[in-house]
Amino acid sequence: MLLGTILGIVVISIGIIRYKTGMIVRNEQSLNYVYWTIFALSVFFAVSRFRKLDPSSFSLRQTLKIGILAGLLSGALYTLYIIILNNYIVPDLSSQVLEYYRQELASNSSEFSKEDILDSMAVTKLNPAIRGFIYMFVCMAFGTLYAVLSTIVLKRLHIFRIK
Repeated sequence: MLLGTILGIVVISIGIIRYKTGMIVRNEQSLNYVYWTIFALSVFFAVSRFRKLDPSSFSLRQTLKIGILAGLLSGALYTLYIIILNNYIVPDLSSQVLEYYRQELASNSSEFSKEDILDSMAVTKLNPAIRGFIYMFVCMAFGTLYAVLSTIVLKRLHIFRIK
C-alpha cells in the first residue's frame, strides 16, 4: 500500500509539473517515461524486498498482489488528481489541449501522424473520470507485468546462486 501511495504522489507531482510548464497542453510525454521507469524499478524493489523478508511465501500469486495494488493505488490517486484538475482548478484544460491538437492537424509539419493526433483528441474528449479509470487499469496492467517479470528474474537469480 505504501508503494502505491508513493507512486501516486510521484505521478501527481509529475502531473503538476506537466501542467505548470505547459507540457500537458503540448502533449509532451518525457516526464511520463520517467514515471514508468520509477514505477518499474519500484515494483522490482518491492518484489525483491518481499522475497528477502518472506522467502517461504515468495510466489507469483503473492507478487502479483504487489504489482496490482501498486498500480491500483497510484492510478486511483492520479484519477482523483485529474478529476480535481479538470473539473475544479482548470475546467477548460481539455479544450486547451484540443485546440493544440487542432493546430497540429492544420500545420502539416507535426511530428505526430494524423491518426495519432485524432486518437489523442478522442481520448481528451472523454470525461476526466473515465480517462482516470482507463489510466488506473493501465497502471494495474503494468504493475502486473512488472511483478511477473520481477518474480521471474528473482527466481532465476536464486537458481543461479544455488548452483
